[in-house]
Amino acid sequence: MVKYDRFPGGKRYALTFSYDDGGAQDRRLVELFNKYGMKCTFNVMSSSLKNENGKGIKFNEVKSLYEGHEIAVHTVNHLHLERMSPTDQYTEIFEDKKVLESACGDIVRGMAYPFGTYNSDTLNVMDVCGIVYGRTNVPTNSFLLPENFKIWNPTCHHNECEPMVKRFEYNATKAPWRAGGVLYIWGHSYELDNDDAPTNWERFEAILERLSALKDNVWYATNIEIYDYTQALKSLRRSADGTTLYNPTDTLVCISNNDEPVDIPPMTKVRINL
Repeated sequence: MVKYDRFPGGKRYALTFSYDDGGAQDRRLVELFNKYGMKCTFNVMSSSLKNENGKGIKFNEVKSLYEGHEIAVHTVNHLHLERMSPTDQYTEIFEDKKVLESACGDIVRGMAYPFGTYNSDTLNVMDVCGIVYGRTNVPTNSFLLPENFKIWNPTCHHNECEPMVKRFEYNATKAPWRAGGVLYIWGHSYELDNDDAPTNWERFEAILERLSALKDNVWYATNIEIYDYTQALKSLRRSADGTTLYNPTDTLVCISNNDEPVDIPPMTKVRINL
């Protein structure tokens, strides 16, 4: 039986993070992600980059600081999009995208909704702006990917992630028969400085250390990498008898055939035995 249930390397599970606002604490957070080989999507308000006299992230720092990670839209001013006209929503999203692209030298295609809120106009404006996914703040407490990536609900906030991390560890290492999926943790780096800051940072680093031990079973990816891979997997073409698959994309994808991983290289036909 053919299943579209694998990530790169034949892995069944993926891990991604998403952190909002672009605060000064991102510097320390990036160091931790790099130390443990994790990847994160950082959702940045371009207005925060203009304060050259503050402690926040600077425009000229963006490219080097977030290298190896993803930068995504968080709007210019962090306003409630659902309370704005489509024109004003466009300005908030597109102007943020332009500034971030100028800062990082790459094409920005994702976003996190300020306050996690949006409306139908937002989804239409995203199309005009070339934004392919939007992250909410509604926890799923599951590892399921969204049917609509413009309404991408994360697994959990980092403050409540411990139970899901434990379940993820078990599934990834001791339950290969499970369906697989993505552990998606989100938050704000400044929250790690709240209350008992040293303990917060130590606790979060301990979680990263545990998750880094899963590298043989888990794909560490940014939000956009997961989106692009999923779209490539959906683009596979299959013959009527089911024995030939063609990958029309430029992405190497992997499927299961009778529970065994099968790589399908870009622009290549692969025959399988059912």
